[in-house]
Amino acid sequence: MKGIYYFLFVVSILASCRKDTTESPLPVVTSGNLNITMAYRFDSSMLQTDTIKYKNAAGYKMSITRLQYYLSNFKFLNSDGSTYSINQVCYLDAKDPNFSNIKFTDVPLGNYKGLSFTIGLDTSINKTYYLPATVENNNMEWPPAMGGGYHFMKLEGYFVDTSGTWGYNMHLGNNGTAVAVSLANKPFSITQTPSNIQLKMNISEWFKNPSVYDFNIDGVFSMGNMAAMLKLKNNGSDVFND
Repeated sequence: MKGIYYFLFVVSILASCRKDTTESPLPVVTSGNLNITMAYRFDSSMLQTDTIKYKNAAGYKMSITRLQYYLSNFKFLNSDGSTYSINQVCYLDAKDPNFSNIKFTDVPLGNYKGLSFTIGLDTSINKTYYLPATVENNNMEWPPAMGGGYHFMKLEGYFVDTSGTWGYNMHLGNNGTAVAVSLANKPFSITQTPSNIQLKMNISEWFKNPSVYDFNIDGVFSMGNMAAMLKLKNNGSDVFND
């Protein structure tokens, strides 16, 4: 009997010391990251700022010295017709590499047909002091006396006509002037490794389609000029069409 008890004791000790080789299953990955890089051109030429070298549809040679704007209200279109929405406001600056791309995290894996977004802010966001008080957001504030909220875009520079060289300030702001952009045929995939796509703005389109914007007719300052801002808004829907 002592031998049996001894045997059982040894077996129990060995069993308790045996290494558990069962491994926990790896977590299932269901989302990935997307990086959107911004690029700028003027028709067929890549953008070179601070030089009067581009000709717009009204026939003026012009430069771009400032291009700052917001993108928001992103929606990614799935192949089955459903959409994935992202509640993120993105500030971009064509001259500042620190604000030249957009990063989205935890995007559901899958193949997407395209995307849509807004140049500007919707009414729930476009309120004075709503956005974090960064230097960039503070500089984009729209005067409270003119409705408050934020500039949707600041596009500035110089143009040349027969009388000389003049400055222009194309500013968008106020509810009703945000630009809806739909890129229904820009497919991309979200995988376990970071995905990358590029959006390229053709600045020339702000001044020509569907209506030619003429500085000497429509105004060199759009701020406070609703007719001018609405013309820019209507022209802006295809500025990201490649």
